[in-house]
Formats: sequence, C-alpha cells, structure tokens
Amino acid sequence: MCGINGILSTDSEIKRKIITQNKLLSHRGPDDEGFTAINTSNNEYISFAGDDSIQYYKHKLENIQNADFSSFDLFLGHRRLSIIDLSEKGHAPMSDSTNKIWITYNGEIYNYIELRDELLSCGYKFRSSTDTEVIIYAYLKWGLECVNHFNGMWAFGLWDGIKKRLFLSRDRFGVKPLYYSYSNNYFAFSSELKPLAYLIGNKVEINELSIGQFFINGNRFNTESTYLKNIFSLPPSHYLIYKEGPAAPVKYYDIADNKTDVPDEKLISEMDRLLTDAIKLRFRSDVTVGTCLSGGFDSSSIVAFSNKFLTRPLETFSAVWEDKRCDESKYIDLINSKYNCKEHKIIPREDEFESIFKKIHYFQEIPTEGPGLYPQWHVMQSAKNNVKVLLNGQGGDEVFGGYFMDQTYLYSLLKDKSYLKVFKNLNKYYSFLRQNSIHDFTSWMFPQIYREYIVKNRSVHYNIFKDEFIRKHKMRKFKNAFKPQKKFRNHINNQSYHFITDQTIPSLLHYEDRASMAHSIESRVPFLDYRLVEFGLNLKPKYLIHNGVSRPLFRTVVEKYLPKEIIDRTDKLGYPTPFSDWIKTGLKDYVSCVLENNNSNLYEYLNKNVVIDNILKKHMSGEVNYGWEIWRLLSLDEFIHLFKSQNYLSFSN
Repeated sequence: MCGINGILSTDSEIKRKIITQNKLLSHRGPDDEGFTAINTSNNEYISFAGDDSIQYYKHKLENIQNADFSSFDLFLGHRRLSIIDLSEKGHAPMSDSTNKIWITYNGEIYNYIELRDELLSCGYKFRSSTDTEVIIYAYLKWGLECVNHFNGMWAFGLWDGIKKRLFLSRDRFGVKPLYYSYSNNYFAFSSELKPLAYLIGNKVEINELSIGQFFINGNRFNTESTYLKNIFSLPPSHYLIYKEGPAAPVKYYDIADNKTDVPDEKLISEMDRLLTDAIKLRFRSDVTVGTCLSGGFDSSSIVAFSNKFLTRPLETFSAVWEDKRCDESKYIDLINSKYNCKEHKIIPREDEFESIFKKIHYFQEIPTEGPGLYPQWHVMQSAKNNVKVLLNGQGGDEVFGGYFMDQTYLYSLLKDKSYLKVFKNLNKYYSFLRQNSIHDFTSWMFPQIYREYIVKNRSVHYNIFKDEFIRKHKMRKFKNAFKPQKKFRNHINNQSYHFITDQTIPSLLHYEDRASMAHSIESRVPFLDYRLVEFGLNLKPKYLIHNGVSRPLFRTVVEKYLPKEIIDRTDKLGYPTPFSDWIKTGLKDYVSCVLENNNSNLYEYLNKNVVIDNILKKHMSGEVNYGWEIWRLLSLDEFIHLFKSQNYLSFSN
C-alpha cells in the first residue's frame, strides 16, 4: 500500500511541484520515498531519492531537490508502505530489466505468487519478491489485458517507453483511489485530491454541483467528477491511456449476469471454499495482519475463517461505548473468546471530538455522511500501534443480501404485480416494518417516486439551499442520478449490483481507504474478492432473502463457525455513536459556533435561517433527531475550509 504521483509536462515549475505532492502523501507511505524522471522521447531516465527515502537510496541516489527539471518531461513519485518484500528491492518507482517500463503503484495483488510462477515459466526474470514487479512483467506478457489476471486492489501509473504511452488503471471495485487532472500544459495523476489541488494552485474551485448532490443523495462516486473542478476520478474497473493527450477511460470489467453453474446442493461448500480462499489470500503479507471486529456477521466471519489457517492468536480491533444503546461488546466478546483472539478495544471520547473531526476531514478530503467515521478513526488509530494490515468486512451485506433486502423483495413483488404475495409476506417482514419509519419504508420501497418528490421540494432539509443556488444549478436535474442501472433481470440481484457499483460500496471504500491510510495501515476487504462478488450476485433470490430472513445462504455457511447469538441477530447497528446526544451536551458550543457563524463557509450555498430554525433548534429541543444532518453541515464546513486558499498546506505542516 502506497501513495503515487505523476506529472507529464514541459513546464519545469509544474514538474517541481511533485516534491510537495509526495510530501502531501507521506501518511500513505512513511517507509520510503522515490522519484524517477524520464525523457519520454528517448527513454533516458534518472532516479532520485527524497527526504524520506531509506538510507540505502539516500547514499545511492541524488536528492530530487537537485534534479534538472528541464531535461525530463515525465516525473513519477512514490511513497512506500512496506508490506511485501521489506528489503530495499521493493523501492519504487520500479522498472523492468530494460528500464523502458516504469511503474508507480498503490495496492496489493494477492495472487502475485501464482502469477510470478506463471511468468517465470514464460522466461521472465525477477529481481525482487514484490507484487509490483509482477505487474510490470504481467503487462509485458499480456498488455492492457494484464489487469484481468489480477486478484487484488490497485491503482497505478505505468509508463511504456516502447509504445510511448502512459497507462493508468484502477481495480474492479475501486478499493484504491486514483485521480487525474490535465490542462494544455500538463497531465497529472495522484492517489488523493490534495496533490492535484496543489498543482492547480489558488485557481482550484469547488464543484458546487457536488454539494447539491451531497445534501440530496449523499456521496456518489459513479462518475468521474469530484468535489473539485478539473480533478477527475478514474472510475473503478477502468483504465486510461495517455498518448499525446488523454483518451476517455475504458471499462475493462463488469459483473456478468450469469446464472451460477453450481448445483443448489453444492452452494454451501462452494461459498465456504471461496470465502476461505478470499480471506487466506488477504493474509499474504510480510508484516502482521489483524482484523476489525464489530460483532456483526461479516467481521465475525473473517475472524472465524482465518482460524482455519492461522497458527497465532489473531489481533482484533473494536470500538465500544459506555452508552449501552450503541455498544456491541456482548457480540465482540463472544468472538474474541471463542477464537482466543488478542483483543484491542477503544472507547471514543466526546472531549476529543473537535480535533479529531478536523483530522478526519483533512484525510477524507470530502464532506462525509455520518458519525460512523468517528469510531472508525479510533479503531485505525488503535491498530496503528500493533499491526500494518487490517481486514474489514465491507461488502458482505451488499453481496449476500444484507440490509435493505426486505424492502427490495417487497418492491420486486409489487413490480411484478404480485399483490397477494405482498400481503401474504407482510407478516414475515414485521420486524423490518416495525423498526423503520414510514419515511424510511417509502424511500426504499419507492425510491424514484419518493426522491423525485424530495427534489420537487428542493431538499430533504426543508429548502436548505439558497434560491440562487437552486436556480444556478437547476437542481431538479438531480433526480436523474437516482435511477439505478438495470443490469440484472432479477430486481434483487440488480439492487445488489446497484449497491456495489453505485450506492453504498464506493463511499464506504473511500472512507475505509482514507481512514486506514491516515494511520499508515493497509485495509483489505475479502468480501469484495471478485470471485465472491460474481458468485453472490448470481445467486437465486431465495438465497439472499427468504421468509423475512436476510442472507439465508450466508447464515447456513457460517452457522458452524459462529455463536448462535450472532447467527440469529437481526439488529446489527453498523457503526453506532452517541453523537446526536453529544450535540446537546459537550459539543453544544462547538456546533453552535460553526452553524451560527454568519461568516461560515456554509452560507455561500445554504440558507442560514433554515439551518438554525429547521435543523439545529429542532434537534436541540428533541423534536427531531437531526444528528446526521448536523454532522453533514459540520463536515461540509470543514471541507470548504480545507480547500479554500490552500488551507490543507498549513494543516499538513
């Protein structure tokens, strides 16, 4: 896991900025730093050390500060978090034996051992044991098709001095980020927004349309646009070629709508095999691997399945609360005790909130959706002192029929005009209907109708936007963003596809990457092994939701590994927090100071009277719980401040 930068330009001042760009990614790779300058016309190159390079390369290479930026047009930068092959041989940017292929890369190719053996049999010679070098020779063997051979997470920039092209690629589901920007005198890419914002300088502008989307529909990562103008996100499962100008991103992978060829009676053993292998692959590492544990199905299953092959106690990391309404210690303790784990528990504190909230948003780089990021930060902070790699359960719900499948199933019956079945099944879904308000039920059962109604009323926050903002951005057009792609013939599988490619997984992966890398931790997500995803999305609906029970196949597979109390759970809380209560107590002054400030960045776009009268006052009085809305307001304020006048530079210092 690492941080990457690249600049292609003839402007020396622009290229010199890669030094600061690399510093802005120091948290992603504190173990080593490297640069390579390439003359793309004749393939001449020089590699440089940085201030944070290991001593071996500080002695061997000249410092980047002394580079002749006028003699080379392509500069690649790299920050290393050492996970595989901890020796100096893992230094990057890395080249092939001819020094005509160069790569700067972030991620892990979990099947690199098998690919390395295959490439060795084809005659390729390796100088290291890294997965980075495997990517280089996989590219030489298979060209642009090499990514279809990878099982892993990745974002890389590869210069091909033979074909004279720059090849950018991002993994299938977007576990690793990759951004790019270009103008008439440069093309650049990076792991994060800040380095590219720094490249643009004071001219960088906030994408106001994204702010409108954020308040109406949360974060969306299904397009190339970002919160900053002229900085683009390479979408998951896409690559981009730059050759005398950037070509449009090309999609190299999609989840196929194929009926599984596994007989019903073998589904349990096949899923057990796939999940075991996905988890085992993600334990490949030359450093210690631990796992997050929340007490739910997915994180508990990772602990259980890893026990099949681990020969040491697994280290687990959990956020717990003194407030019993939010605490899941009961289930966490069951798993830690059953598998003799080395547990680490942390209690997030109210008095740390303001300073940590600012740190969260420095690293997240976007306005965020809810307070679950606060305990997530503490879990990563706790893990940093003990491990370098963490497994997490993102994707289990989306792939195997977790949350929202109750309403999705009922909706599919209505869509098929099976009204009698709807009424017959209502009693089976009583627990869902009881736990959710009519507001929530309507929004999920009839998402298009409900959300178009919301748009017509201009905002879920009662006209929170200023009239001129609404007119400027024609906000009624936002309703087009809510229509999911109809890729699968079955509505339930189609909804899972929508969650994975558009609605929940992209934002969860963004939060996961930024929270883990803020603490120089590599996060791995076994439930998003592409083989598991393809298996799950082609299951018959009855294996995803049946008689009011979500994830019936998954429950059957894990029942021999997990305590009954966890198998029978229907009340998983996610990342619960007491933030809504804190607003009325210890955070009252902080929240009021931000939201009641006439000079707040918020009120360039939002109606202050609505924020105070319809949100803050109603929350404080207990009339409505607007904890999530207040988090979003505070979050947006932090985001605007961060990128206004390059404030992220003073924060990083």
